[in-house]
Formats: sequence, C-alpha cells, structure tokens
Amino acid sequence: MNTDQPGSIGGSPRLANRRYTGAMRATAPIETDILLLGAGHAHLEVLRRFAMRPEPGVRLTLVGREPQTPYSGMLPGLIRGEYRFEEAHIDLAPLAAAAGARLILAEACGIDLAGRMLRVGGRPDIPFDLLSVDIGGTPAMPPGGGIAVKPIGRFLEQLRALEAAVAPGARIAVVGGGPGGVELALALAHRFAGSPKGDAPGVVLVSSSAVPLPGAPAAARRAARAALLDAGVALVSGVTAGAFADGHLPLSDGSALEVTAALWATGVVAAPFLAESGLDCDAAGCIRVDACLRATSHDFVFAAGDCAALGRPKSGVWAVRAGGPLAENLRRAARGKPLRPWKPQRDALAILGLGGGRAVAWRNRVAVAGTLVWRWKDWIDRRWMRMYNEMKMPADPADPMRCGGCGAKVGAEVLAAALDALPRPRSGDLLDQMDARDDAAITRPPAGQVLVQSVDHFRAFLDDPYVFGQVAAAHALSDIHAMGARPWSALAIASVPYASGAKMRAELTAMLLGATEVLRADGCDLIGGHSAEATEAALGFAVTGLADPGKLLRKSGLLVGDYLILTKPLGTGVVLAGHMRGLTKAAWLQAAIASMRVTNAAAARVLRAHRVRACTDVTGFGLAGHLTEMLTASRLSAVLWPELVPVLPGALALAGQGIASTLAPDNARALPGGDGSPEAALLVDPQTSGGLLAGVAPDRAEACLSALLAAGMTAAIIGAIEPAGATAIRLEALEAPHDPS
Repeated sequence: MNTDQPGSIGGSPRLANRRYTGAMRATAPIETDILLLGAGHAHLEVLRRFAMRPEPGVRLTLVGREPQTPYSGMLPGLIRGEYRFEEAHIDLAPLAAAAGARLILAEACGIDLAGRMLRVGGRPDIPFDLLSVDIGGTPAMPPGGGIAVKPIGRFLEQLRALEAAVAPGARIAVVGGGPGGVELALALAHRFAGSPKGDAPGVVLVSSSAVPLPGAPAAARRAARAALLDAGVALVSGVTAGAFADGHLPLSDGSALEVTAALWATGVVAAPFLAESGLDCDAAGCIRVDACLRATSHDFVFAAGDCAALGRPKSGVWAVRAGGPLAENLRRAARGKPLRPWKPQRDALAILGLGGGRAVAWRNRVAVAGTLVWRWKDWIDRRWMRMYNEMKMPADPADPMRCGGCGAKVGAEVLAAALDALPRPRSGDLLDQMDARDDAAITRPPAGQVLVQSVDHFRAFLDDPYVFGQVAAAHALSDIHAMGARPWSALAIASVPYASGAKMRAELTAMLLGATEVLRADGCDLIGGHSAEATEAALGFAVTGLADPGKLLRKSGLLVGDYLILTKPLGTGVVLAGHMRGLTKAAWLQAAIASMRVTNAAAARVLRAHRVRACTDVTGFGLAGHLTEMLTASRLSAVLWPELVPVLPGALALAGQGIASTLAPDNARALPGGDGSPEAALLVDPQTSGGLLAGVAPDRAEACLSALLAAGMTAAIIGAIEPAGATAIRLEALEAPHDPS
C-alpha cells in the first residue's frame, strides 16, 4: 500500500462568507449549475461579481477556448507593441478560482437544449441548469476567403506566421471600414513600419462605405482618415470584397487587389451551432434575447456580447456593460425570482486608437482627438484590466486547507447510469463481471506471474471532473510502472458532492470516463469499485499489475557511480497550491495538468530497456523523500545538481513567493542541507502523478536519457550515487555542464 499523500494544496481562501474546500467548491449542496460558455467580457464580470458575492447552492462552470482571454480594446496596442501579451490578456485560472468556478478549457461544438447538456469535443458532455453564452463571433466573410480577426487568440497566431513569411514590399488588405478595421489597419501599419526586413509591407483598407467610420461624427472621420494617410495606409472605398485566393482579392466593381493576405474585420456572425441547437437566432446566427438578456426561445438560456442580438452595435463596450445585469439575472434565475430588465443608454462613448500616442473619441456627434485622448483610453483600459487580473484570494490561517490530493453510498440509479457509460472490460485474463454487477470482481492471474498491487486516493484538486479522473488514474498507475509491472486491473473508490441524482450522475460519470480512458490506454481494466456521497469529490484506485518475478524493479540495487535520471519535471505541488490561492496562471496550470495526465508507461519501458538498477516514482514525499528511500535501501548517499532538475512553468516563481503545499515542511526533513532557494524547495515539493526516478549505470546513462527525450519526455540526469556519507543527499552547484560519458 502506498502511504504517500500526493497532491498539495495549502492555505485557506475566503471571499465574502463563502468557504472553499478541495477544488474551490462550496460546502453547501449544489442546487443549480450555471454554465458560462465563453470567456467574453460579460462573463468576466459575472465571475468577478460572484467572487465578491457568492451565491449559496450555485456552482459556476466556465468553459473557455484558451487559458487567457484577450481584451479587444487593447488588441491594436498589442499589435503595435505598446502592450505586452500579459497586459492585454486576462488569465482565467486566478479569476475562476476567486469566483469558486470550475474552469474547463475546451471548445464547444453543440448544445443539447432538451437534455441541458453542452457538447465539447473529446470529453463527456457538460450538464447545466442555466446556460449563459458569451463566445463572441467571427467576421462575416466568404468561406476560406482570408484571415478572420476573431477569435483574437487564433488571429494573433496567424498574424505572427504571416509576419514571418510575408515578403518585403508586399501588400496586405484589411477588409472592413468600421472602427475595428480602421484600428487594425493603423496598428498593422505601425507594426510593419518597424519591421527589421527593411522594405515594410504595405497596408490597404477596403471599406464598403464611401468613407471609413461611416457612423462616426465628421470630425472623427477626418481624424481617422488623416491618421490612415499619415501611416501610409491606402484606401479603397465604396466596394465590397470577395474571397481572397492566389494573391487576388476581387472587388465588387470588377477590379481586384494584388495582396499577400486579406484580413477581415467586418460585421460579426455567430457560431453555427447556436442556431443549429434550436435557439432563436437572427440572420447572423446571434441569439435573440429580451431586455433581461434571456433567450427569447428558451428561458434557461442567457446571452451577451457579439453572439447576442442586443439591438446595439457589436462592440466591447456593450459586452462590458452587460456583465452586471447578466450576473444579477443569473442569480435571480437560480433563485426562481423575477428577472430585472436591462436599460442601457442609447449611445456609448467610442474611443479609437490612432497610433503614435494619439486617439479619437466621440459620443453624441461630438468628437475630440489628440494625445490626451490616448492617455485617457490607456488609463481606462488598464484600470479595467486590473479589476480582473489583480483579484486575490486571501489565505485564512485560522482555517487551514489541507492537501487535496490525499479521502454514504450514492443511489443505485446514479451508480448504474455512471457504469453504463463506461466501456466494458476486455476479455482474456479478466472475467467480465460488469454486466452482472456482483459483489466482487473475479480475476484469473496468468500462470507464472506475480501480482503487484497499490492503492491511492485523492480528494478533488482540479475543477474539471473528467481531467481529475485522468490525473487520479495516471497517479494510481505510477507505482505499478515504477515496479516494472504491467497494469492489469483496477478498483475505484469514488465520492461526489451531494446534489440531485442527475448532477451526481454527471459528476461521477465524467470522473470515471476520464479515469477509464487513461487506465485502458495502459492496458488496465476498471473492474469494479465503491461510490459514496461526500462534501467534495474524491477518487482513488486500487491497482493490480502483473510482472515476471525475475524482472521486478525495486528501490534497492543502486551502486556507487550510478547516475540518477528523472523522467518528469517537478512542481505540481506548488502549482496546485498556487492555484488554490488564485496565484497560478492558467498556462502554468495547463502545463502541470498536461504532465499529470501522462502516465509513466512509456518511461518505464525505456528504463527497463536500458536495464536500470533501481527505480521509484516521485509522488507525495517529493524527490528528496523518495530518493532517500532508495538510498536507505541501498545504504548509499547521493549528490544532486539542482540546476539540472527539470521544473514545470511557473513552479520556481511560485516557490520564490513562498508558496508551498502542506506536506512540504515534513518532506524538507529529507533534505537537511537545503539552502532555502526555490530550486531546493521544489526538491521536497509533493508531486501528483510525478515521474520516475531511476539509477542507471554510467555506461548506459546517456543512451537512456536520449531515448527518453526522443520519446517526448522532459527527462534529465540530475545526480549521481556516492558512498554512504554523513548525509543521504547533498546539493552541488555545477560550474560546467555535466557530461555522463
């Protein structure tokens, strides 16, 4: 039995009067699931308001396409190089953590309105009681006719590729004479003017109206036109563009532009699946909503932003202003109270960046331009971003939060439905008992094989039950791989928060589907288990493996001179601890999740092929703790080179802030020579689904490492075995790169 406590979350965030445990879920029973589809401006405000005033019995789930969501108002400045990526994007992980919301990074592909389920690719459907849609839209353009400015995240990737490939002196067309097109053309002209290629690409703006910004006051149009001409942007007005192909952009007057690329910033159309789901949508596919932002066809669906037919221009200002009313009406709908109509003002202030430190603003037919206007816009934008990027979750030392990675029977109908969703065990060595559902599983071990068994159990430390199931299964398999065995069968112990039968069924099914996917990929069948109600989700597995008794890998067997190889980066503990406090960036969390989802099956195969002498997995006791176990078994010592230890993105930064999991202080006893540096802190960081640590002979170390790297692993030689000394582990700084050969 494995007595580790993998995983690692410390501190105790509180916001208002809501208490968070485990994966930031309220202890009150879940009565209403609100699913926020899309991380648009309105949904950011919904999250902020729920963070400031949580709603008892309500669980928020945010489904976003990317870990950071861009602020459209700062996109031109980002393109010009006036803002860094981080300054123009809002990191969803800390914001979701502050709001107690589950964060699922996936792309929706459909909505089952009858079943109230959101369909996403490659994972189970996500259930909801109330659905709010804020996914933006894409420019109206011919199919395959060029590069769409929205979604912004994809556009930025395409722009970087275009900039790297475009030839000097080429021309790029921007289609769309509204504010978005004008700002984009100006931003590109300023960006290309500083191009190191010399002969900068030219920009041409194609406008269907006689002049750009047709809806703006005359003074604003004159300021924008002057800025375009000063920036060298060519104007083609009064024509519409067709599909760009083979360097030709056809125009409605029969002419064509010879351009390298066409970037579209025209009117917005919504994702087709909204109308296909049965929602009442306008001609552009945008959801028709009433004054309460509720869909006219379905009273449990809400919408805001570009994907909603609000009767207002498609601009960020209306999406931002819709956030407050949307949050209030989602609360009211969850409580069964009457909704409040939103009465937005007729006109809104518009500010358009001209580049060169200037901007033009207008409202009610009055316009003003200049450097002071740009400073005003920059101040407004930065203040807005701070509201979301600087939200913190203060720790409460009076209520410590214990590690989430270390745990009343659910109803028969709930369990049966969850089991029905799982694939059947394979035939062969296992006798299929899933259909009969007897009290225990029956297995027939192959002759000549020994059984290798281990057990692990977590309470939820990730918001996404499907991904949590994958990580829990990958971690449970780790002991089997570390012993050089082949995973064979698994029994699950699962707990889900008390809620309605449908909610519990969905949660349990998602966890077990994620786990089964990982187990089966490693040749392991889920053959039974136990389920229970609890205040928070939890999942564990008792795993059985098969092995040739003469080929088992053990912790003992190290020899002096052996090199130590680590197959995965460290830092899951500190990253998860930071996530619980709202300090971990979404990109850091995603990197940690990606590492935790991968089992050690491939690494174990490589290590066995290179005849390693000893092996263990790095989990709850941290690298130093598990290495100490190996050294004790072999009666030897070791030297570690901290500079060579691979670490996850963000782990050093968080460790440098003093973030640590609750088990780290106990683990630190295994490293009495630690210098207090972030690098040393990660050596005692408890790992969830960590890598393998192996001792390999010097003449095989380089080949073993090369094979691991070729298989896609972030592996490294991190130390060597020495004769027994005063301390089991000593740290040594390398003055030159280490060469095992």
